[in-house]
Amino acid sequence: MTSRYSAKALLLLGVLLGVLLAGCSSRGELFPAAGNNPIRINSVPTGAEVYVMGEKIGTTPLAISSKDVFPNLYPREKESLYGRITLKKPGCSDLTRTVSSGIIGAGLHARLDCNNGTPPSPGMPKDIPGSGASVEQRLDRIKDLLDKGLITDDEAKKARERILNDL
Repeated sequence: MTSRYSAKALLLLGVLLGVLLAGCSSRGELFPAAGNNPIRINSVPTGAEVYVMGEKIGTTPLAISSKDVFPNLYPREKESLYGRITLKKPGCSDLTRTVSSGIIGAGLHARLDCNNGTPPSPGMPKDIPGSGASVEQRLDRIKDLLDKGLITDDEAKKARERILNDL
């Protein structure tokens, strides 16, 4: 009887070992690492410095690894910077975005608020009274941009307030 149970135990152990080894191979990977997904960063105007975890890593347009934004190890004092991208350009306000799955998938397309008269890029909300869009369309557009991770909750609230104040 013991040999029958031992044979079953060995067979089960072999199956489990095969599953574990397949899961560790690159072909059998069940959950691809977030670092395999590049994040594309664009800005209007171009040439904005890109900061991740407080360090400058390049200028726009730029593609970075998700591992840059979500490192496994980082100093405790940089905890507030984890998962965030900051864009800086002289003459423009700094812009910080928290990276979401929407940004990882679609990229970060940012319009910087500059004092140099840079025209707004297509795709950014226009909170101008009488712009031709109905209030409902303008509010829907803000919601879409928020859902895609292109604007923050604070920016969405401010844009919504401006639209409603124009009534």
